[in-house]
Amino acid sequence: MRQVTRDEYPIESLHRIVNGVTFFKELILTDPAQFELLMSVTRFMVADQDELIFHKDDRADILYFLLKGQLVVFADDEANTQLGEVNAGEPFGVMAMLLNFRRSASIRVSGRQALLAGIDFAHFRHDQNASLFDVGTRIRFFRMIDNHIRWALERNKIAEPEHPLVPRLRSLPIYTGEKDTVAELHALMHLAHVQAELLRDWNESTLVSTS
Repeated sequence: MRQVTRDEYPIESLHRIVNGVTFFKELILTDPAQFELLMSVTRFMVADQDELIFHKDDRADILYFLLKGQLVVFADDEANTQLGEVNAGEPFGVMAMLLNFRRSASIRVSGRQALLAGIDFAHFRHDQNASLFDVGTRIRFFRMIDNHIRWALERNKIAEPEHPLVPRLRSLPIYTGEKDTVAELHALMHLAHVQAELLRDWNESTLVSTS
């Protein structure tokens, strides 16, 4: 991967492209100052056709969004076992960062060149006083993360409705307090971690049962 140039993607073009990602779009509409701050710390990268951009066991310090193109997820660099795909607008590498693990799979560009946006996860996981972004932005970020993981869990449940981990899915914590507060932020961060652990355990159990 390499960083984009202004000739390839002028800032106005990047603004239009990130509008396809819910997290960025919400900030554009609700808090332009926070959006500009987000853009200032986002790394925009391009990867060529068939390029292997991440290796299994790489460190996961950056959360990436796929802006253009398509990626394929493999069990390892040999690309013998395909685990899934990443489509435009989706984040990836979420579980590795939430659980402080190394990447559990390898990712390769499928087809044409891919455009990615990367954000240092440390901007969102620090405590309130150390974070670069305000509470509202961090809440939007973790809502997005929680929804992304929950959708993956629901897909697993549809595929395996009798799986022994379904009761854990039904017992996930539900926040009932005041919205848009520090309390909600902490609840969302906790939920993200709990859901990531559940998804990890579910995926690992599937790998064991099919091996």
